[in-house]
Amino acid sequence: MAQGSKSRIVIWTIVGILVVIAAVMLIKKPKTSAKPPISTERFVKNMEGRLQKLEDRVAQARVDVPGAPAEQWQKISDGIATSRQLLGEMAGITEQKDLQAKASDVQKAYAGARKAYKDITGKDAPADSAGGE
Repeated sequence: MAQGSKSRIVIWTIVGILVVIAAVMLIKKPKTSAKPPISTERFVKNMEGRLQKLEDRVAQARVDVPGAPAEQWQKISDGIATSRQLLGEMAGITEQKDLQAKASDVQKAYAGARKAYKDITGKDAPADSAGGE
């Protein structure tokens, strides 16, 4: 019985040491909170696709929902135009920090247009399968 007790002590000691080592490794692990770099070409291509889908749905919704106020349709058009303008401005930017800020602005303008579309139609705008960057 004494022999079995010693082997358990040794095994649990080894397990305890491994747990402590794992905990230290997790604590010492460098924290990476930075966003991944933005590929400008890919981001612009994805956003252009989203904007085109939204424009197509808006054109169809204008036919399906004729009683919506003109200022709501204008809000969608303004959001799309702002998004396209900001996408054009992204071409000359090389700093990742500036690109991320501009991408955020593009996404905010696009989200505003989608929200206005949803307010008018009650349906969500095109699904974001691309997910942004």
